[in-house]
Amino acid sequence: MKRIHRQTLSPAIVNGSMLLYILWLLLPAVQAAGHAVTGVLAVGLFAVGVVLDGETLPKKWFDFLPRVLLAAALPLVLFLWLSRGGGNLPAYLAQQGMFWFPLLWFAYARGRGDRRLYRWVLPLFVLAIAVTTLTTIGWLTQGMLRGDKVYAYARSLGSGEAGRQDYLRELMLRNIGGYDFVYASVLLLPMVFYAAYVLRGWKRLGAILLYAAQLCMIVLSQYTYAILFAAAITAVELLALLLRAIFRKLTPGRAMLWTLPFFAALWLLRVPLITWAGNIAVGLGFENASYSLSQLLVMLNGGAVDAGSRLELYQDAVRGFAASPLLGALAGGAKALGMHSDLLDMLSALGLLGTAAFAGAAWIIGRGAETGLTRSPAIAHILLQRVFFAACLVLGTVFYSRELPLVLCISAAFTLPSTAKNAPNRSL
Repeated sequence: MKRIHRQTLSPAIVNGSMLLYILWLLLPAVQAAGHAVTGVLAVGLFAVGVVLDGETLPKKWFDFLPRVLLAAALPLVLFLWLSRGGGNLPAYLAQQGMFWFPLLWFAYARGRGDRRLYRWVLPLFVLAIAVTTLTTIGWLTQGMLRGDKVYAYARSLGSGEAGRQDYLRELMLRNIGGYDFVYASVLLLPMVFYAAYVLRGWKRLGAILLYAAQLCMIVLSQYTYAILFAAAITAVELLALLLRAIFRKLTPGRAMLWTLPFFAALWLLRVPLITWAGNIAVGLGFENASYSLSQLLVMLNGGAVDAGSRLELYQDAVRGFAASPLLGALAGGAKALGMHSDLLDMLSALGLLGTAAFAGAAWIIGRGAETGLTRSPAIAHILLQRVFFAACLVLGTVFYSRELPLVLCISAAFTLPSTAKNAPNRSL
């Protein structure tokens, strides 16, 4: 009787932990009202569910506990060697516990193979994404119609300036998505495009409308790299779709590869294209995007970017890596960190060997979660997603963005082939 009780209670608690996490993370208003304690509670519920399953800790502890220990150790590496966390170790450890949680959760769920763990996860995820996308568009549009600069709400939420907590909380209570949500939406675009391709009827229409809404929100957010990434993803997907319509024997992956000559041609036209994009940004009143594009244009023309510009700060980390490629600052000497690129800072601080060890530890945490993924019909779209995730690692600070691992994990989990062992209830 006790075993039956555990078999019923444990899956419900583990499932509830992810549902709570999705609601809290993807609805900024819920996050602002529930505070970080709600996210911590979601992780705690997961731990309770693992204890109650009666199998993982007694029989599989040698597989599960190293994952937990690594999820606790990697934040220390980021805090000590990459100076992440702003000097507040307890707060950073709490934030990072929630960052690694999706990877650990989906690896556990995949290994356990119980469909009940995935119940309502995908529908709630899509609903939360849609709601926050629409509310963000609404508020950004409202700000633009007022004729002042308040429409840059999304960029305000990505600011780390001190003394603005009350203002940022007010924006979150309006359910406006910030930096993390915008870039997570960028990474979700290939999967929404895939859904629009394979679904039928009203579901296809819903996927198309969601894609259009995400593009609108990304443009209004004024995050320059997000806009460029979204444009590139959309171009790849549409060109690949066109090629498949013309050459019906082309697979999605090969069709995407055949888009490369097009982008090579665009690279030759990079200066006039960026100039054109900058003029559009000026016309729309997007001052932040206009400035970033102007700096990018200066760099491409061989000029010197403004002091303190993100493009200049990248060079600091590159110089640190060049000074000691294998071990970075581990070999001694001062760390050269730009603080605007996780990958470049990691290479500068840890070198190639340390960065490879960090990546290996991250792989161990999520090992097994993507079993059978290469057989997924969505594999080309997932690989496109991962390419732009790598770009985010190079050009941004993704380890603060808890939405990114959640998007990556859900994209993989719900596009597994239905014949794969331990697959969720259904794929997209």
